[in-house]
Amino acid sequence: MNTNLTITNDTKIQAFYLFYVIHTVQIGAGLMGVPRIIFLEAGVDAWISIIIASIGLHIVAAVMLFVLKEYDNADILGIQEDVFGKWIGMFFSLMYLVYLFPTTLSVLKNYIEVVQVFVFPEMPTWLMSLALIFLIIYSLLGGIRVVVGVSFIFFIATIWLVFSLYKPISLMDFSHFTPIGLTNYKDILLGAYKTTFTVLGMEVLFFIYPYVKNKQNVKLPVHAGVFATNLLVLLVTVVSVGYFSPGQLQESVWATLSMFKIIHFSFIERFDVIAVSVWMVVVLPNMIILFWMMIRVLKRSFGAPDKWMMYVIGGLLFVTSILIEYRLDINKVTDVSARIGFWVVFVYPFIIYSALLLKKLFKRRRAK
Repeated sequence: MNTNLTITNDTKIQAFYLFYVIHTVQIGAGLMGVPRIIFLEAGVDAWISIIIASIGLHIVAAVMLFVLKEYDNADILGIQEDVFGKWIGMFFSLMYLVYLFPTTLSVLKNYIEVVQVFVFPEMPTWLMSLALIFLIIYSLLGGIRVVVGVSFIFFIATIWLVFSLYKPISLMDFSHFTPIGLTNYKDILLGAYKTTFTVLGMEVLFFIYPYVKNKQNVKLPVHAGVFATNLLVLLVTVVSVGYFSPGQLQESVWATLSMFKIIHFSFIERFDVIAVSVWMVVVLPNMIILFWMMIRVLKRSFGAPDKWMMYVIGGLLFVTSILIEYRLDINKVTDVSARIGFWVVFVYPFIIYSALLLKKLFKRRRAK
């Protein structure tokens, strides 16, 4: 495997598109229920947990950029093989597959369940799964520029959903946020850890970096994308804590979507149905990018043909989505992907950066 990639100009993208790629891959099914998950751990101080997680994510982004800038045009697959050697590099590539597949499956199953609960209770799982997987593969066949274009267009198409929170904001009870600082620091840190599933996706920077044309300008869009994600998670969580009573929030699986139920217009009786339908545009680029990363791992590390792998992984995703039926099983898949994702996103970049520094130090001493 070549460490540095040769990318033609017709497949390169401008650096500012990284904002949309990073933001859309981080915002998906997790945002629908993250207020409850964080609140169960950190209580009224859930907003502190999100701020801590936000700071950690910005540090991780900086470390990723430090690693990537040590090479001319490399992705994580080439870097880890250069640092650790072929076989250890392949092991870490396999680690990415073990993380990416259940994460994609979790996003897919969570959204299908939401559709079945809010909109179409009788819709079979296989039909929704087949339709979404078809859209994913169709987008991937267009190449990386289509993947990035989908992230950009769908971001523009769904940003208006944020403004629909005006009604829950007007009904917030600010006494729900007091007393501040009542939660002990362990629970606050655990709440920050539980934020992991919502902000997973930062590792896409390790894969898409070689396709960026003006690499000297990547820092701003990367950190802006991370900031936008954390700001949105903070907004949704604060509004949920203020709107719901503690008991209601603990029982609400999809607190974000539940707030849309109180929004009514003269021409729309149930706005939550519209929100759930539009949410497909939110989760679709999320799954497309995760799927694309799996294809990159299989092609770069194991030499598998990318087009055939699209259909193979799509088939496996379809079968497993049908076999997993119950909410308990979906929660298990979500928990597994979140735990593995914590190590992949928040720990592994520091490991490879440390190994890279040690390798450079060893080379310098050997040269002397």
